[in-house]
Amino acid sequence: MSFSMKVKEEVGRHGNLARHCMIAEFLALMLATGEIELQDGHAGLVLRPENDLVTNKIIWLSDMLFDREIEWDRQERCIELKHHGMVERVLNTIKLSDYVDYIEDDWLEDEELEGIEDSITYVTSRGVSLQNCVFPKRVIQKDCCKKAFISGLFLATGSVNDPNKAYHFEIVLKNRDIAEQVRNVINYFQLDAKIAKRKKYYIVYLKEGSMIVDILNVMEAHVSLMDMENVRIIKDMRNDINRRVNCETANIKKTVNAARRQIEDIEYIERTKGLKILNAPLRQLAELRLEEQDANLKELGEMLNPSVSKSGVNHRLRKISSIANALREDNQI
Repeated sequence: MSFSMKVKEEVGRHGNLARHCMIAEFLALMLATGEIELQDGHAGLVLRPENDLVTNKIIWLSDMLFDREIEWDRQERCIELKHHGMVERVLNTIKLSDYVDYIEDDWLEDEELEGIEDSITYVTSRGVSLQNCVFPKRVIQKDCCKKAFISGLFLATGSVNDPNKAYHFEIVLKNRDIAEQVRNVINYFQLDAKIAKRKKYYIVYLKEGSMIVDILNVMEAHVSLMDMENVRIIKDMRNDINRRVNCETANIKKTVNAARRQIEDIEYIERTKGLKILNAPLRQLAELRLEEQDANLKELGEMLNPSVSKSGVNHRLRKISSIANALREDNQI
């Protein structure tokens, strides 16, 4: 089972018993799966959930909110509300009834949708998505309702990557205006959700690991949150170890290259004029460097008699390098 499905199963198990929270979650599921179709001159509501998890959630919420269970047509893989009174009651509850009246008034006699495509942004061959409505902000005034709303949308049309591979959380929507409203709801919780267009869809997404942890907390997916935190800790430890190894490797390479240049300078002086041209402290260090080619500056300083600090060794080696460069310039004349 994917990490995304594990999160959805955990979110789906939550049952908000406060009516206002159930309405907020039901609104999210309606927006994600609902379409308006003309049936016998009236707007009928058809829900097309993608999996049984969403279907069961819709049926449970409808039973809790309306004292009746919606029937799931397994053959057509959809939920149909044909009874006009029930449709009106559902859409009144989630504050979308005005929108449905507008659709009914503008629908063509032959059920074609061409006449309203200019004002409706997402039309399918079957009907008009509920996401074309004016977003009913009053349904999600409370913080708990905002959380329930986000949970419902994620359950129906969201996904989250396996944190072992990448950090990415998204909710897929059909309407730009609704996507902006959803982004605002998510950002209410001190997050920084953004919107991207992917073909005909609008993606509300989060990319940072810490923000995805926060959105899991908002949806009360605490087990998944801990699983992700464990992965983040391991990844951070690996990244830290890699940074340290890379840093040490770079330092070793730098030390080896510096030692090679120092030895080349000393050998050049020895071949051209001999180390006798160096004063006693420089000659002592030059001879020691030739003997201890792998030693670092601190180790060289401790081997000298009397001992010299690391900066003192570095100062003497720079003098030797200057002498070698001066000899090279003289020999080029």
